[in-house]
Amino acid sequence: MSRSDTDISAMICSPDCPPLIFNNMTSQWESRQWNIELLSHQITQKLSCKLSPRESQNLWETQCIHEDVTLKEFYSWMQTNDDKSNPLYKYQPEDFSCYIDYKYMKDISPKEHLKAVDWEVFGFPGRDGTESTIWIGTEGCYTNCHYDTYGFNLVAQIQGRKRWILFPPWESFYLYPTRIPYEESSVFSEVNVKNPDYQQHSEFKKANPYIVILEPGQVLYVPRHWWHYVESLEDSISINTWIDTEEDLESRVSEAITRCLFSTLLGARDQLKEDHQEHQSKKDHKEDNWINPGEEILPLDTNIQLLQLALTMKYGAEEKDKNTQNMLCNALRNIPVRGNDRFYRKKRKFSENLETYDKREAAKNLKSEQEEKCKLDRGDNLKEDLNEELCSQDLLTSSGHDFPYIVIVESKIKEDESKEIKPSKNGKTDLKSKTPANLCKSFAERCKNETYSKVFERLVKSVLHPHVIQTILTQLNQ
Repeated sequence: MSRSDTDISAMICSPDCPPLIFNNMTSQWESRQWNIELLSHQITQKLSCKLSPRESQNLWETQCIHEDVTLKEFYSWMQTNDDKSNPLYKYQPEDFSCYIDYKYMKDISPKEHLKAVDWEVFGFPGRDGTESTIWIGTEGCYTNCHYDTYGFNLVAQIQGRKRWILFPPWESFYLYPTRIPYEESSVFSEVNVKNPDYQQHSEFKKANPYIVILEPGQVLYVPRHWWHYVESLEDSISINTWIDTEEDLESRVSEAITRCLFSTLLGARDQLKEDHQEHQSKKDHKEDNWINPGEEILPLDTNIQLLQLALTMKYGAEEKDKNTQNMLCNALRNIPVRGNDRFYRKKRKFSENLETYDKREAAKNLKSEQEEKCKLDRGDNLKEDLNEELCSQDLLTSSGHDFPYIVIVESKIKEDESKEIKPSKNGKTDLKSKTPANLCKSFAERCKNETYSKVFERLVKSVLHPHVIQTILTQLNQ
């Protein structure tokens, strides 16, 4: 299907929908005027932040430095770093990036800030900052490659630019999924996307990234279960909201299974350390590299109750009256699609009588005359694509070029990838060459010099692999 024939609403509701960039759809938001300096005077409470050495672009959150600061201290550190009472004083801004990430606005923002965000234009009336999170960071801060287990994501860029590197869910096999470090609703990739180790992660060579530079005023649509690595190219502010989908009922069961297994295996790990004199101090335990900061590990009996609740919700829930993806589709139905070099109009599906047809053809002829006049007024050397942008009045508003439009993000397919064997969309691939004997031999070679804890960690990663959890879910359904 050519882009000129693209039906955006049908695309969004398709499981193969790529990421989309929505342009000029948040110009009415009051938050579009925000910057870090302004917010530093309005958000006054202490906030947790993570610092990462600029020379290391793929540290896990458990490996980063964590401090509690006010936004005023954060901004002052960015500017001069001359206040010795500032918790960030001991870190040089040129050596560290700093990220105040994943903060629910309802927990930190004044009430007037919540109404400065309005997702109604995307089909969600009444949804504002109350159901949004804010991300404030310096140039160089990043979020490790992962996918969110629940819903789809709408990300509004407020200040600065960010680079997004995305991968589709059917390429999960190439991303080496892991649940260590554990975080509710996030499946991480073991791959250092910016500087991959192909000896350790050879399959990653076959992955096809979708790369986006998200500019202020743009909103990125991240489809369900798409992998993404995000880095700030400048000091930045982003606001996002996760929208639930009907498929989340099953995802909640999978997450509940993962929690049950993780809490059990975590206890077994601690016992193993004690038995083999690998016991950590209480201080070290707080810095556990298996668990992301802020994540609470509940007792097993509590997790079993949550699993029962998730199963009850999945199999006892009535069909929802509203499908959230349909709500988004309906809101975007008449927004035009723009390619990299010109504008594409969405294919219009309608039935019309002869009178309507004649009126449309007359309007088309009048428009052609206006375009020709525009060419003459501007000179014969006017480029065709620029002429189309300037003269297509149905795509322009009275404010000039600030009209809404959508860009479809395309993959950066490598030229030498055409002969590669791809996995199916369930993430599986041909494993005939990987016989049990060879796998056991390989595992033994890797583990012969490792501690009991390291071997156990490999076991836990295997048990908590998303494919294993899916198999367990299938068994529970029987």
